[in-house]
Amino acid sequence: MQRANTDSDVPRGVYQLIVQDNRHAAGRKKDSVPLGPGYTGWALPDQAEATLPAGCAARMGSTAPYITVSLSAPSQAEKKDLVDRDTAIRNSATVVREAATNLAKKYGCAT
Repeated sequence: MQRANTDSDVPRGVYQLIVQDNRHAAGRKKDSVPLGPGYTGWALPDQAEATLPAGCAARMGSTAPYITVSLSAPSQAEKKDLVDRDTAIRNSATVVREAATNLAKKYGCAT
């Protein structure tokens, strides 16, 4: 996702949302928090990852056992007072949960 840059004509990156085949379920990263009930994955202020429910990979035409949705956002650390850590984690978790939920519904593999 890119957004217009007020300082130039070149758009700036806001975040990346990647859906990919994966041989392993989303393992938890250090200092991350779980996504919440009904979701397998984790969230940090600038990253989050969710594994789609069982059966999604096959319904999406993948031969891999898992499909993961990964979010990568610019680091909040160097931007003082932009958002606090808890808010950034909630935002990351919300984006990846929504993407995972929408994909699971689309392919009929929602839990």
